[in-house]
Amino acid sequence: MYVNFTLVGLLGAAALRWGAGPEKVCAAALVLVTLVDPIYHILVRYPVFETVDTGHLVMDASVAAAFIAVALGANRVYPLWLAAFQLVSLLSHFARDLTEVLPMLAYGLMSYGPYYIILLILAGGIATHARRAKTLGPYRSWRNSSPRSQAPAPRSRPTG
Repeated sequence: MYVNFTLVGLLGAAALRWGAGPEKVCAAALVLVTLVDPIYHILVRYPVFETVDTGHLVMDASVAAAFIAVALGANRVYPLWLAAFQLVSLLSHFARDLTEVLPMLAYGLMSYGPYYIILLILAGGIATHARRAKTLGPYRSWRNSSPRSQAPAPRSRPTG
């Protein structure tokens, strides 16, 4: 637990120092879920293994929604990877509910494993953004919407 707080705290600080909007939003989502998880465990006091754990399902769905929103709007590639790994974690809840024979190790790897991969991807994304900003200077953090298409010119009818 302390390792998670330390890693996420360092990533949050790095995002604030060297990141732009997408890095800050992704880091904020991770900081929030890392802080809410122990509070949830204090309130619930027991792990739910027999059915879908609604608390973790809501937390994972919230982080997935944040990552997907950033992935769709950011001028970056790495948020797509964040969203993909978070969706693996989100789908683990449904995989466990579909079958009772899903081994606990497989569920644990599918549920908690992506979290650490996400931390590595976000660290790489922050470092890549910082290097790119240093090399190229400021650049857009978010995609612009596509320009409006021009109305087609009226076609003339052949006469004759």
